[in-house]
Amino acid sequence: MPLTPPDFTALFTEGHRCTLLGGRPATVTLSESVDLALPTGRVVVCDPFTGLGPFAPRPFTAEVPPGRYSVTVATVSFDSDGTPARVAAAARLSVTTLPAATWELAVGADDDVADLGEGEFFGYETDHGDVCFVDGSAVPALADHEDRLNEALIAYATADFALPPVRATGPAGEEVVAFNTGRRRSGFYPTWVGRTGSGAVASFVTDFLVLDDPPGHDTRR
Repeated sequence: MPLTPPDFTALFTEGHRCTLLGGRPATVTLSESVDLALPTGRVVVCDPFTGLGPFAPRPFTAEVPPGRYSVTVATVSFDSDGTPARVAAAARLSVTTLPAATWELAVGADDDVADLGEGEFFGYETDHGDVCFVDGSAVPALADHEDRLNEALIAYATADFALPPVRATGPAGEEVVAFNTGRRRSGFYPTWVGRTGSGAVASFVTDFLVLDDPPGHDTRR
């Protein structure tokens, strides 16, 4: 079966104790939330430096009403061979305050979950740990504003998650909310759609695969 999601309710609980891959204990800290404008409600998650413009992935098939929604990063603090360390475990775009009753992989129009094998998922690639949430309509314009976003993300990384995620604005007010995972290397990650008991979208959560469960971390584009 495809990859299964971790317990996101626990992961987005301040002070939650969890176990990382390799068995290290860790503690969750939540960032300050930052609002993002979604004028069409079509969500894209990608690397802001390689995934915007003509190379952007298609928006997810799960859409939400146009509006402003908050983005929060869940980080985990742990001991790395005697040195305090911290990385992002997941980031959430909250659509409603109602809890998610079910979770499903966020997919594009050409993705079919039935094609996935054991532990596989559809996802996006990031070259140096930079990730963003953005509305599908804003992708073309924001591709021309990488320099300003890069400066803000360097400051964010230097602050070691002490700053909220970065919100940058394009020439016509287009918005992107971005952050760095704290792992300055390439990675391939899934995003999940949480739905309420009525089937409405509650949230999108992009998972950086640092927790000990669920097992299986193969990838599939």
